[in-house]
Amino acid sequence: MKTSKRICALLLSLLLLLGICGVGAAAAADSKTVSLLCYNVAGLPNINYFLGKEDGIDVQSNQQQLGVQLNQTDYAFIAVQEDFTFHNNLVNGLDAFPYKTNHSGGVPGGDGLNYFSKYPIYNEKRTPWDQLYGVIDDGADEMTPKGILYACIDLGDGILIDVYDMHADAYGDAGSQAAREDNFRQLAAMINANKNDRPIIVTGDFNASIHQGDDDGLYETLYQGCGLKDAWVELHNNGNYTDFTYWEETVGGGWPNYWGVWDSLEKFLYRDGGGIHVEANTFAYTDFLNDKGESISDHKAAEASFTFTKTADFKDSDQDLSVTRPVKWKNILQRIIVFFKDLFRLISHWDEAKTYLGIK
Repeated sequence: MKTSKRICALLLSLLLLLGICGVGAAAAADSKTVSLLCYNVAGLPNINYFLGKEDGIDVQSNQQQLGVQLNQTDYAFIAVQEDFTFHNNLVNGLDAFPYKTNHSGGVPGGDGLNYFSKYPIYNEKRTPWDQLYGVIDDGADEMTPKGILYACIDLGDGILIDVYDMHADAYGDAGSQAAREDNFRQLAAMINANKNDRPIIVTGDFNASIHQGDDDGLYETLYQGCGLKDAWVELHNNGNYTDFTYWEETVGGGWPNYWGVWDSLEKFLYRDGGGIHVEANTFAYTDFLNDKGESISDHKAAEASFTFTKTADFKDSDQDLSVTRPVKWKNILQRIIVFFKDLFRLISHWDEAKTYLGIK
């Protein structure tokens, strides 16, 4: 009898141990909660600073300070735009983010898009916009090959997510609006053509808001066309994508009342995939200041947290994952090509350039 009791006690202990270590571990592995940041870091060189003017901004110092601040945050993943000439200053302080995309270069040549992550980054791919507008005025978007940065992020335990970072054409003139509308169509086509059945995060500087009367097709083309939800709308506007009366009346509609406050240009869009449910937990606009108490960027950053949970339909991704290595000669060639294209554009718009530079 004693032997039987000992065996039963041993079996019971083993079952309890499995329940604590095995079942508990499995449950934890079925879900991942991560915090993300999207930020237009304003890394363009400031001409007035180099000319010694009082309104000049020391962008190099700002980027250095921003890197140190970001390194002290709890974000698991950061997507940036306008990370151009001072990229090295920014990443020098980002030791807490061991995984980084390959920098595409400064001005000219680079697209300003990058990821900094605490999780492995795979299958990095950059796609320039088919259409941009503005050489001297209207955002000067044609002078920089902005576009889309895609990558697959491995959160562990079989949870892989596809992330798209984008920077749409800027300004509100007719040419820029038409280009931005085409940007959204191009991004939607890229998302819908991706055969990987994985959850999706789309972020970046959209330069458009869906509450505006004319959103350049953002809602119809990207939200509806790709089945994406908006974290701000879901959490702060009760999931209502058409009625923004509360915000228009309490905060104020129109420019600049919504800028960095509600339904602004920086967004986090998301979608389930591969048997993984995506839940937006938090969303907020935030700011980063330099040692003078000034905003480091002319944009607010968007921060959000998401929970990725495996469902009964979960299936492991069968796509090959690979780390994209930099090809220096391609980067150099790209910068040379963009330089001569920009030079040609400047010559073609010389009268506008002289006016902008104050040359008589």
